[in-house]
Amino acid sequence: MTTLSVKRLLGRILRLIVRDSQKQEAIKQWVRRVRSSLGMRKQSWFDNGYLHLPEVQIKPQGTIHSAVLRAIAVSPQYVFALEQLDPPISAPIVNEADDRRLTFCCNICGATNTDVALNLVSDREAPSCKECGSSLRVRSVIDALTSEIFGESLPLSSAPLSKSIRGVGMSDWEGYAKPLARIFSYHNSFYHQEPRLDITNVPESEFEKYDFLISSDVMEHVPNDVDKAFAYMAKMLKPGGFLVLTVPYKPDGDHEEFYPDLHEYRLISTAGKTFLYNRTSEGVEQIYDNLVFHGGDGFTLFMRMFSEAGLIKILENSGFDGGIKIYRDDDPRYGIVWPISWCLTIVARKAQHAGSNPG
Repeated sequence: MTTLSVKRLLGRILRLIVRDSQKQEAIKQWVRRVRSSLGMRKQSWFDNGYLHLPEVQIKPQGTIHSAVLRAIAVSPQYVFALEQLDPPISAPIVNEADDRRLTFCCNICGATNTDVALNLVSDREAPSCKECGSSLRVRSVIDALTSEIFGESLPLSSAPLSKSIRGVGMSDWEGYAKPLARIFSYHNSFYHQEPRLDITNVPESEFEKYDFLISSDVMEHVPNDVDKAFAYMAKMLKPGGFLVLTVPYKPDGDHEEFYPDLHEYRLISTAGKTFLYNRTSEGVEQIYDNLVFHGGDGFTLFMRMFSEAGLIKILENSGFDGGIKIYRDDDPRYGIVWPISWCLTIVARKAQHAGSNPG
C-alpha cells in the first residue's frame, strides 16, 4: 500500500499546499512535487501524463483512497496536480512545515535572503534566491566545490582568485558559470552548441587536463553507454582531481535503463505527441511513448534512473578510485537544507596515480 502524508509519497517528498479551505476545492489546489522515479512502482502506473495510485493512505486521517495525478511539469522533477481522489477527504490537509522560515546568504551571488519559506528553500529545483534565482541544487554544487578546493564551504564572492586551478562544466547553470570563470581557469561546455563536449567521445587532448569537473543533472540524459561517459570524465581529470556530480537517483534498488537497446534512434512528433523511435543493433524496431523530458536545451530525454549503490559502483569502476563522498549535511547559512537523503551532491575523486584509458 502506498502511503501519502505531508512528508512522503511513494518514498518521495510531497509538499501539499492548500490555498482554499473548501474541502474538495482545496484538494484541487494542491501542488505536488514528486521525484522523477515516482511512477515506477508496480502498484502504480503512469499513462499518457497521468499517474494512477490505486491505494493511498491519507495521514493524519488514516483513510484509504485511490488517486489520479496529472503531470503538469517535468523539469527535472515531476510536478503533479491532483486530478481525482476517491472518496474525497472530509477536511483539507495542511503541511505542518509551511510556516517555517529561513534567512540565508546565497553562496553564488552573495545576496541575503530574509524570511524565506523553508518549503521553498528546500525544494531541489525551485528558485529561492531573490537576486540570482539559485536553487538548492545549484547552491549545493558550489558548497561541495568550494569545500573540496578550499577546505571549507565559501560563497563565491569570498573565494580567492585561483587561476592555477582548471575546471570545466557540462551545461552548467550560467548563474554560477560566470563567477567560476572569474575565479578559476574554468569554462562551460555543451553537447548541442559551442564550446562542445561529447562526453562519450572525448579527444585525448582533454585527458588529465582538469582539476575539477562539474556535471549537474546531465548524466541521466546521456544516450547509450553511460559507463563510458563516466570513464571519460575520470580520464579528463588530473591525478587527484575530482568530479562534482548531481543526478536524480533513488536511495535503494537497482539502476534502471529505460531504453537499454538504443542504437539508431530519433524523436518523432505527431498529433501533438512525441515518440522515440529506435532500431536495435539486431534490426528490431521499437517505439516508445510517455516520454519524460527535463528542462533545458539539447537532448533532455530522461534516459535512466540511478540508484545510490549503483551510481557509486559505476563511479568506482570508471576510474574514480580516490574516494567518493556524498554531501549529506545541511548548511542553513547558505540555504542548503535537504528534505530528503537522496538526490544529493556527490564528489568523486581520482586517485593521485594515473588510470587507464576508457574502453
